[in-house]
This record gives sequence, C-alpha cells and structure tokens, in this order.
Amino acid sequence: MIPLIAVSLLATIFAGTAAALWFRLKKTSAIHKRQVDLSEAGILASGLAHEIRNPLNSIKINIQLLQEDLEEAIQDESVKEEFQETIRLVTYEIGRLNELMTNFLTYARPTELKREDLDLTHFLDELIQFLKKQADEKGVILESSLPESAVMIRGDSRRLRQALMNILINDIQIVPEKGRIQVSLKAVRDLAVIRVEDTGPGMTEEFMREIFVAFRSQRRGGTGLGLSIANKFIEAHGGGIKVESTVGKGTVFSVILPLKQSESQRT
Repeated sequence: MIPLIAVSLLATIFAGTAAALWFRLKKTSAIHKRQVDLSEAGILASGLAHEIRNPLNSIKINIQLLQEDLEEAIQDESVKEEFQETIRLVTYEIGRLNELMTNFLTYARPTELKREDLDLTHFLDELIQFLKKQADEKGVILESSLPESAVMIRGDSRRLRQALMNILINDIQIVPEKGRIQVSLKAVRDLAVIRVEDTGPGMTEEFMREIFVAFRSQRRGGTGLGLSIANKFIEAHGGGIKVESTVGKGTVFSVILPLKQSESQRT
C-alpha cells in the first residue's frame, strides 16, 4: 500500500507537470496564432498595396502628360513657374505615398531570411561610403571606426542593409547641420556590436519606450516605420537593438548580432 505522503507527493508532481505542459501548449498556441495573424496581415497588406499603387501610378503618369501639354500652352512665365511648383508638390506626395505603402508592406509581411556568410567590417564600410554623399548634402559628418580584421556573421545581406540604412538615414535626417554620426564595430565574446552614435537632439524616455512602435516618429513628416522595420529584421537574425539617449546631447543605437559559430563551437 502506497503511503499517503507518497500519494500526495505524486499528485503534486503530476499537477505541476500538467500545469507546465498546459502553459507550454498555451504559449505555443499563442505563438502560432500570432504567426497566422501576421501572415494574414501580410496578405491583406499586399492586396491593399496593389490596389493603392495602381491608381497612384496612373495618377502620376497622367499628371506628367498634363504637365507637358499645359507647359506648352502657358505663356506667362510666373504662371508657368507656379504651375510647375504645384506639379512638383503633387508628384512628391505621390512618391511619399508609394514609399509608405512599400514600408507598410515590408512591416506587415513575415520576415524570411536568406542567410549567408557576411563580413560586417566590409559590409559596414560599403554602406557608410554609400550614405556619405547624403550626409554631406545635409552638412552632417558621417565617420566610422571599423576593425581591420573580419567580423563574420550568418545573415541576410538585403535585410541587414535595409535595417542599418533605416537607422543611419533616420540619424542623417534628424541630426542638425554640422552634427556628427560615428559608426563603430567590435566583437564581444560571441556577439557583434554595431554602435551608431550621433550628436542629434536626443529623445525623451517616454518617446524611447515607443521608438520601435509603427507610426510613431520623432521627425516631422516621418511614418515611424523605418525603425520598426529595422528592429523586426534585427530580431529575425536573433539579435536586438539597444537605445540610449539624452535630450540635447544625442542618441546611441547598439545593434547586437550573433557571430558566426566556428565548427568547434557547433560541436
């Protein structure tokens, strides 16, 4: 006959195991539901983007044709200049709507990665050289401090490029003229840390809590999708973004990614 204390102990263990199993199943179910919801949102966004882009492109083409016809008919130079400025503004807004739809589509769709071996040192150097012209036009100094040796990761170059470009372009747009952006890279144990430090206006703690929330933007006219997409892509790589900021002094974005494992680490 099993002692009462043993029965009680077995019942407690069974209850605990059942509760843990129930919690795990519930968590798995919630993750699956979230994945399904995101997939459905991506399909909806894709259809919505298609339905909006087609008329937008049609409007843009017709405006360009209208511009060609009317510019020839308008004789008064002042009226012609005013007309050209109106066309320019309308064309700009159409482009902005197209960009918004593209970003929304990117944000809503599930992230699929095509991983390859990437040397972050070379990758960042190319990206910074590409963005220097944009920084120069704004009057912002874009500098880098990169290691001489390779820092290898397994990543999707297209997704990482977009994520880092979103962070750097956001900085270039926010940092005032004669401001400075410093990009550095180092390997810390099994992690690669990309540090983007600027001398911009900084952020309040309240805004920092919502910095990666879609449609929250510190910049006038911004959508807030750029940093949301950046965070989504970095998390998809098993990494994260840490943000530190002081109002009036600047902001530091630390992008953290897992280094490529060597054969010895895998085994």
